[in-house]
Amino acid sequence: MIRSMMAILTAVPMMLGLSTTARSDPPAASCSKLVSARPPEATVTSATLITVTIAEQQLPFCEVKGVIQPATHFTVRLPVSGWTGQYVQQGCGGLCGEVPGLDLPLFGFSCAAALTGKLVLAADDTGHTGDPERSDPATWGADPRARIEFGLLSEHRLRHVADAVMTAYYGHGPSHRYFDGCSTGGRQGLNLAQRFPADFDGILAGAPANNLAPLALLNTWVATRNTDAAGGQILGPAKLPALHAAVQKACGEVIQDPRRCGFQPSSLACPAGVDTPSCLTPAQVRAVTDFYRGPHGLYNGGMPYGSELGWQDQFVVSSGSPLNGFAGQIALNWFRYLAYPRNPATFSLTDVQFTKATFDRLNVLGDAIYNANNPDLSAFRSHGGKIILYHGWADPSIPPFSTVDYYAAVQRRGGSQSYSRLYMIPAGYHCLFGPEASENPSEIGVPELLQPLIDWVEQGVAPGVLNVPTFDPGYQLIRDLDVAPFDALAPVHAAPASLNANYHYVGRY
Repeated sequence: MIRSMMAILTAVPMMLGLSTTARSDPPAASCSKLVSARPPEATVTSATLITVTIAEQQLPFCEVKGVIQPATHFTVRLPVSGWTGQYVQQGCGGLCGEVPGLDLPLFGFSCAAALTGKLVLAADDTGHTGDPERSDPATWGADPRARIEFGLLSEHRLRHVADAVMTAYYGHGPSHRYFDGCSTGGRQGLNLAQRFPADFDGILAGAPANNLAPLALLNTWVATRNTDAAGGQILGPAKLPALHAAVQKACGEVIQDPRRCGFQPSSLACPAGVDTPSCLTPAQVRAVTDFYRGPHGLYNGGMPYGSELGWQDQFVVSSGSPLNGFAGQIALNWFRYLAYPRNPATFSLTDVQFTKATFDRLNVLGDAIYNANNPDLSAFRSHGGKIILYHGWADPSIPPFSTVDYYAAVQRRGGSQSYSRLYMIPAGYHCLFGPEASENPSEIGVPELLQPLIDWVEQGVAPGVLNVPTFDPGYQLIRDLDVAPFDALAPVHAAPASLNANYHYVGRY
C-alpha cells in the first residue's frame, strides 16, 4: 500500500503552487566516492547520480545504496545542491521486505523543500526481502535477528548510517531529523519516540500498528467469523454496498466519530426465506455484529462503522475462503513465523483460541520486540521532540480505536499538548488511502502533515486545524474537511447501542 500511495502522491504536487528559499550547500565529496564511505556496521554498495521527476521537474540526487549488517538494505537520496539541512526517514508498510519509494515523503506533497528536492531522504527494508503487499510467507522470522531488526532496531540503525553518509557527502550531518511513516511505519515512529527518544526531532505516525502482536487476534477474528462450519464464506462482497449505505444512513455520510453511532446490523435483516444483496441473513447479521464488536476485548474494538467498503479482499473475498484474504494471510504469517519462539508450520487460524492466555502469550515477544505501546514519552519530550499522530476513522486494516486508546494514555500523563497532536480523519481509510488497498484506489486523502511538523520543530508554531482534501483518481475533489486536534480524553457521548463503543480492552497502556 505504501508503494501505491507514493506513486499517486508524486502526481499531486502538479495541482499546487510551490516556492522555496533553500540555501546552497555544495557537497564536500563527489557522489561516486561515497562507495568508499564507511557508515557504522554497514557497507555502501553503490553511489550514483540520478534524476527524479517531481511535480514536472527533473531534480538531481546522489543515490546511495548499501547493506546494514547483517541484511538490512537501505537507500539514501541526497540533493546534489541546495540541501536545507533537513533529513526525512521513511517508514515501511505491512511486513516490509522492500525499500519504500523515496520520490516524496508521505504527506509531504506540498512541502516546498520536498517538492524541490532539497531534503535528504532514506528508507530500508527492515532486514529481510519479500512483497509486503502480497504477504509472502514470513519464513525470515525463523531468524531471531531478523525479527529484532523488523520489530525494533532497523530504523534506529538507519538513522546513524544516514548521518554518516550525509557527513561524508556534505562535510556535516543534518540540522534536523524527521521520521515519517504510516501503518507499520507509524508503529516504527512510535517505537523510536519510546525507545530511542533522541534519534529524531519530529515524528509523523499515521495509523500506527503499535499494538501489533494482538492485531493478529483481530485479523484472525474477522477472517474466522466470516467462515462457516463447512469452510464457506458467510458475508460476500455483494452485500457490502447495501451495508455501507445503511450505516451512512444511520451515522451520516461522513462519520465524525463511529462511537457515537448506534447502528445495528439486525436493522438490515432479510425477511424469512429471503437472501438478496440489499439485506442480511441471520448468519450474516451475527457475523457483521462480530466484525464491529471485535474479539472479546483482546484488541481495541473491531471494524469501525463506515469501513465496510474496505472489508473486500481483507476478510470478504470474491472467491475462495475468507481465511485467504489479506487479514487471514497476515495473521497466519504472524502465528506461524513471528508470534512465538517456535510454532509448527501446520498451524492454522482455526487453531487460534480467543482467550486471555493467547493474548498474554502473544505479548511476550510482542512487548519485547514488536509493540510500541508505552505512553511515557517524557524522554522524547525532554529531547525537544514533536510528534503528530493521525488515523482515519474508517480504517479497516488497523481500527482507529487503538490509536485513540494509546493517545488517551499519553494525555493522562500530562503535558501532551506541548509536544504531541492527534488528528482523527472522518471517513478516512487506512493511511487515508482506499477503500481499495491496490494500485487503483477510488480515493486518497492528501493533507499536508510534514510542513506543520517542520514548522513546529523549527519555528515553534504548533499545528492547529489542518485541511484534509480527498480526491478521486482523476483528482476531482470528493470532500474537503478541516480537522481539529483530537482530545482522546473528551467525553464520547457514545450511542447506547454502539457496537464500536462496547468493547473492554484487556490490555494496558
